[in-house]
Amino acid sequence: MIRLILTLLVAALCSSTAFAQSVHPSIADADLPALIAKLDQRHFDAFNRCDIDALQALYAPDVEFFHDLNGRVMNREQFLQAVRKNICGKVERRLLPGTMEVYPMAKVGALQMGRHCFAQAGQADCIQQGRYTILWRFDGTAWQIAKVFSYDHRPMSGQ
Repeated sequence: MIRLILTLLVAALCSSTAFAQSVHPSIADADLPALIAKLDQRHFDAFNRCDIDALQALYAPDVEFFHDLNGRVMNREQFLQAVRKNICGKVERRLLPGTMEVYPMAKVGALQMGRHCFAQAGQADCIQQGRYTILWRFDGTAWQIAKVFSYDHRPMSGQ
C-alpha cells in the first residue's frame, strides 16, 4: 500500500513539473507568454494587412468565433469572408499595451486574454475598444486559434 501511495505521489509531482511540457516539450510556462505574444502580433499584422492566407493558417478549420455585437461565426471560411467584407481597408486592430494575459491549458495549448482597440484604416486614434479571449490550440507541430470571444465593445471615450 505504501509503495502504491509513493508511486502515485511521484507521478503527481512529475506531472506538475512537466505541466508546460504537456503543451509542448520545449516550452516552459515562463516562455509561453512570449510565444503567444509573437503569435498574437502575427495575428494582428495579418488582420490589419488583410493577409487572408496568414489568417487562414492561424485559424483552425473548426474555429468558433463569438462576437458580442455580431453573434457567432461558425467556421474559418465564414470568419474570413467577414474580414474580407467588413475589415479589409476599413479597420485596424491594436493591442492595448499591458493588457495581455496568457495561461497554459494542459494538453490543449494556451488561453490568452487582452484588450484591443479599433481605428479606421490609416488613422492614429482608436474609436472603439473591446476585450478578447483566444484559445490557442497546439497539435504538436503548429499553433492555431480554436476559439475566439470578442466582447465588451464600446467607444474609447468610455474607458
